[in-house]
Parts: sequence; C-alpha cells; structure tokens
Amino acid sequence: MLKEMFLGVLFGTVTGITPALHVNTMASFLDSLDILSGFSFVLLVYGMGLTHTFLDSIPSALFGVPDEGTALSILPAHRLVLKGRALEVVNISLWASFLAVLFTIPLLPIYPSLAEKYSPNIGRIFVLILAIFLILTEKGIKRVYALLIFLLSGYLGVIAERFPMREPYFHLFVGLFAFPTLLISLRSNLRKLEFDEDGKIKMKFPNFLFFSFLGSLLGMVASLLPTFTSSQAAIIGSFISKDERSFLTVVFSVNTSNFLFSLTNFYFTGRTRNGVMILLRKRHIHLTHAQLNFLLLTSLAVSLIIMLYGLRLAGVIGKLLQKADYRKLNLGIMLFIISTSYYFDGFIGITFLLTAGMIGYLAVRLGVKRTNCMGVLMLKIMLELKT
Repeated sequence: MLKEMFLGVLFGTVTGITPALHVNTMASFLDSLDILSGFSFVLLVYGMGLTHTFLDSIPSALFGVPDEGTALSILPAHRLVLKGRALEVVNISLWASFLAVLFTIPLLPIYPSLAEKYSPNIGRIFVLILAIFLILTEKGIKRVYALLIFLLSGYLGVIAERFPMREPYFHLFVGLFAFPTLLISLRSNLRKLEFDEDGKIKMKFPNFLFFSFLGSLLGMVASLLPTFTSSQAAIIGSFISKDERSFLTVVFSVNTSNFLFSLTNFYFTGRTRNGVMILLRKRHIHLTHAQLNFLLLTSLAVSLIIMLYGLRLAGVIGKLLQKADYRKLNLGIMLFIISTSYYFDGFIGITFLLTAGMIGYLAVRLGVKRTNCMGVLMLKIMLELKT
C-alpha cells in the first residue's frame, strides 16, 4: 500500500507542476497500461489526484504571466507574481489545501444526508441559477458580453459531444482557460520573473483559517452539483474576500475539499464529479467502508508529505525560470499543448483547441470573467443533454 501511495504522490507531482497536463489525462494513461487493479489502483489514482490539487498552483501561477499593463485582465495569482510574490502564491495553495483536508474530515458525517437528497432536476435548476448569477455579476454592457461568451462556449461544448474524440475536455478547457493566458503573455514585454525568497504568507492567520473553512464548505457544495467549479465557488466567496490572498485561499481550499468530498459522494451514491471517480466507476470499483476510511487516512499522510517538499520544489522551479527567456518558455508550452492536442485527437482536437482559445481570448478582450466560459458544460446540462 505504501508503494501505491508514494507512486500516487510522484505522478500527482508530475501532473501538478506540468502545464496543461491534467490529472485526468495521466489517470487515463495509467488505466490504459493496466499495471494495477482493485484497491491498489484506487490508492494510486486517489493519491495522484489529491497531490495534484496541492501543486497545480505552480504552473497556473508561474506560466503565462503578462506584464503589468494587462494586470487587470489576468488571474489574481498573476497579480501577486508581478509583485514578486510567486512563492507566496504556492505557499497559500499548500496551506489552504492542507487546512481543507483538516476541515473536510469533521464535515463528512453530515455529507451523506446531503448527497442522498440530490437529484438531476436540482442540478439543472442550480446550473440555471448559477448561469444567471455569473452573467449578472458583470456590470452594464458587460452583461451582454458575458452572455455572448457563455453561449459561444456552451455551443462549442454541445458540438464537441458529436465528435468521437478521446479527450474532448482537454481541448476545451485548455483552450478556454490556459491558451488565452499564454497568448497574452506572449504579447507582453515580460522577460524575467522576480521571486520572493521565503514565500511567507502576508495574511493574518485567523483570516486565513476563515477563508480556508469557507472554501472547504463551498467545496462540499461543488462536489454535489455538476459544473459548480472551484472558480465559480470562489466567485461566491469573493463577495466576502476583498483581496487576492483571501480569494486564492478560497479557490485552493475549494479545489482540495471538492476532491475529498467527491470521493465520499462516489462511495455513498455512485455519482462521479471528477475524472478520477469516473475512472473508478468505469472499472466497476465499489469501495468498502474500511477502504473509504483508509483513503481518508491516506489523505492526511499525503498532505503531510507534500507539505515537506512543495514549497522547496516551487523554489527550484522558480530559480530555473529566472534563467530562462520567459517569452520563449511560454511559446514552448503553447507548442507542447498543440502537440498534445494533436496526439489525442489529430486535427479535430487542434480545431477545438484553437476555437476554444479564441473564445477564451475574446472573454479577456471584452473584459468579462472567464468563468463565463463554463457555459461549455453548463449549457449542455440546461438543455438536458447531460446530467
């Protein structure tokens, strides 16, 4: 069991620090190798998925950073990076995720009653309310722009269902969310990144605890409802959080909490809310109560292991980035993404990747939140094409 757990941490570290390499893609690859079966496979992919939630802040924070002139149109993490606080962003991610694990476990006893009351109709109604909420959070003419982005991305998601692609969501999500950030970065004048030395979190500890707990609660909600992502949960949290640090604390806590609660949801109801759980259902795996408890114990062990090396790893990557031409590095990442898209689904995959990229970039140019691009999933549910 220890071997599978450490392998999960290793593979999760690889997916966590590699731009555009999602844990679902690695899980599918491991599944195709068929090297493990039963609970050993569960432990491997679960440990990998949990590790990924701790470390995926590294590529999202360090790659695709534009210059200060476009700071208002970029991610909150990038605003801190531009201030030389890249390691602090990673440290916020590590501690917020760790606290989410600690907060999630005592919340588990109330979860089964909530999960059992969920129905697809509740999901559709919630998605409709959430869509309206996303659009109305914009102001003035931007509400029209938000609706346009929502419908464009939603239409793209509906069309994608009609094509026999191996990894449709790789092209869609990387295109909508990662590609525009990299494209903006290529157009900027930023050549080198500055890094803080200690990664100290400049936030009062009681506030950090509060926002992490808030994120953990929102993660519980996200695990129940389809398409309710970490970003959307954080938008709700943003009405309370008023700065980048508190916002990021909510986002990172939601991400990890959502993953843990999704495991519990799968155990009690058989519903799947992420790619790892879908893979377990595909393998017809049914967890016992003892195995569920063992995975929760593993969550603590994996979290402690990551806390030992996560910040150091980010520091090493940061030092390497300081020696590289940042613009060329982002260009290389874009070429890697295009190559990966072609590997999965050929020119069809690249077509969807570039189309999604144009929609995501349009959202940035129009000045609306890119969470409106979640129409790629939400519209299908509203049309009852997916539950």
